[in-house]
Amino acid sequence: MRQVVISSPGVVELREVALPEPGKGEVRVRSRLIGICGSDLHGLAGNHPFIKFPYVPGHEVVGTVEKVGAEVGDLREGARVILEPNLFCGVCIYCASGRYNLCEDLVVVGAQMAGGMAEAFKAPADRFHLVPEGMSDAEAALVEPLSTAVHAAELAGGLEGRTVAVLGGGTIGLLVLITACCAGATAVAVSEPVSSKRARASRLGASFCCDPLEGDPVAAIRDALGGRPDIVFDCVASQASIGQAIRLAEKAGRIVVVGVSAGDVTIPLHIVQDREIRIEGSLMYSGTSCRRLN
Repeated sequence: MRQVVISSPGVVELREVALPEPGKGEVRVRSRLIGICGSDLHGLAGNHPFIKFPYVPGHEVVGTVEKVGAEVGDLREGARVILEPNLFCGVCIYCASGRYNLCEDLVVVGAQMAGGMAEAFKAPADRFHLVPEGMSDAEAALVEPLSTAVHAAELAGGLEGRTVAVLGGGTIGLLVLITACCAGATAVAVSEPVSSKRARASRLGASFCCDPLEGDPVAAIRDALGGRPDIVFDCVASQASIGQAIRLAEKAGRIVVVGVSAGDVTIPLHIVQDREIRIEGSLMYSGTSCRRLN
């Protein structure tokens, strides 16, 4: 079969490899549609902190079960499925509490294990979910990244009746916007330098959009929201974005960092302390955190 391999920064290879054989508890899935995540692009550039070369990307995957190993439960050949790519031990303190996205031995399909950007791939059967009838492959491929946004909203403590700022209008930022709107946020402001992304954010429900490279975006967002936002979602995770997030969150605001930083950033700790700003990270998701939104 053909398999995409990112062998070094900026180098993508298409290799001929053997079809993977599913072992006990595993299934082989024939890929139908694979989304390209921002983390895939970071990995390709060589600036993802947790991905090492070479690797096979692809975790936003929709496929069809092609072959099953022993003891795979009710999953059968021909089923259309989506992948939940986080593999966990099930016994550490984080798994025991339901936060398996923080597993001490976490492995992610498409990062530390060969992913779905290939004609076929294998993974444990319990990491696949059936695609409902009537849902298109394109819609199904968005379930995985949408779960990241839902988890971030859950960490924020619920968004109903709250004001929100989203920094970054990429895929995750837009999905956080959609999640916030569905969760009952009263207003959502989006900060994004690319005009086409700002236009899309407006169509998806943003009450205000601004370019962080023009004027003072903090003052503009505060004016639009009638004060500081209750929650700031940093979907960029750069030095500039965290600085903007902290300024927006003064005082007693909350920041949820959803983006993956390429490296260390500095924060004005005296401001965080003195203004009682809460900064929290958000990693992927778990089944216990992704509840259905009303």
